Amino acid sequence: MRENQILGIIWKCNLCGFCPKDLECPGYNDDTRWESSFARGKVSIVHAMMQDPELGFQKSKIAKERLFSCTGCGHCEYICPSGVDVPSIIYLGKKKLVDAQNYPEEHKELLENIKKFGNPLGEKQPRDSSWPDLRTNINAGTIYYPGCMAIYRMPEIARDTIELFEKLGENIKVLQRETCCSGILYRTGHIDLLHDLTKPMLDEINENPPKKIIFTCPGCLTVFKDIYKSELREKFEGIKLLHFTEYIIDKISRLGDLKLKIDELLKNKLKGPIIWHDPCHLARGLGIYNEPRAILDAIQVPYIEFVQNKEDSNCCGSGSGVRSAYPDLAEKTTIQRLGEVKELGARTILTVCPFCEYQYKSVIEKNDYDITVIDLNTLLIELISLL
Repeated sequence: MRENQILGIIWKCNLCGFCPKDLECPGYNDDTRWESSFARGKVSIVHAMMQDPELGFQKSKIAKERLFSCTGCGHCEYICPSGVDVPSIIYLGKKKLVDAQNYPEEHKELLENIKKFGNPLGEKQPRDSSWPDLRTNINAGTIYYPGCMAIYRMPEIARDTIELFEKLGENIKVLQRETCCSGILYRTGHIDLLHDLTKPMLDEINENPPKKIIFTCPGCLTVFKDIYKSELREKFEGIKLLHFTEYIIDKISRLGDLKLKIDELLKNKLKGPIIWHDPCHLARGLGIYNEPRAILDAIQVPYIEFVQNKEDSNCCGSGSGVRSAYPDLAEKTTIQRLGEVKELGARTILTVCPFCEYQYKSVIEKNDYDITVIDLNTLLIELISLL
């Protein structure tokens, strides 16, 4: 989005001021309750940087903390009475801080890792080391894009997804020039690097266009669908971009009568009750929340809902580089979500975001909670193994 467009949106925000003060914002400081830690205050910081650079907000430590503590969850936009695209404004503010070399030191490591290793985690092994045959399956019409978290931190998600593809008879491949989608760079203000870092991968897609690209990471799908379109003018014309739940929803019956084994799974392997967690990028960002519920209903998995769910769901707390730069804030937010889980009597969190799952599992292990986290695709594989 261009700066003049964002400036118009900012004025729309400034002239409104009817923000609900009780909105769920992971970056809002409940202790101090400063306006600058609230969505409208962050918008005002960006406004000041745009209108009068002489004020020096670009060099401000507080401006850095306020803007980079935003997880990009988009809940502020969802509840905004004026429909202001707050995340886009904050991303622009982050870019201005990056241009001024005023950003978290931890994000420099993410940047260097992507440049050097093709992933923000600093992992040296090839992205396809666990499934090299998929890299050479060049004639497949379907690309599977696992995402960095499912490759290096939650590999069981990628392996289970690949197994589901096999059981469905889907001929898939991974990209030979696959790299990090670099969404984390966009979300931490390094927008200008997107083109150069992703060009080889995007060139490969355009040179041999697939029929569809399927994702298990909602954040990666958001990058391909929205960020590449807005920042790189990449439209992927004629190619379907799908989350795995969209892909499998009308194929679930082909996996067998899974509902016959639900009770056995709950009795022997999973702790009930199960609660469904809507990832921010999937539910609020992409509007995909009916599909996973339809899958659960089809195989008759009993689950309960968070009080705030679907587009109104709360963030796990770790997005947009907050986990790396402000781990205490990320953990505090996750603990709030886990508190809701306990209040509702659930013992297993079920979801479809590798990043959410990794954050939940890390905090659960650190704080010794008696709560299990499982991916939907792993649940499906567990059920198939019982047939």
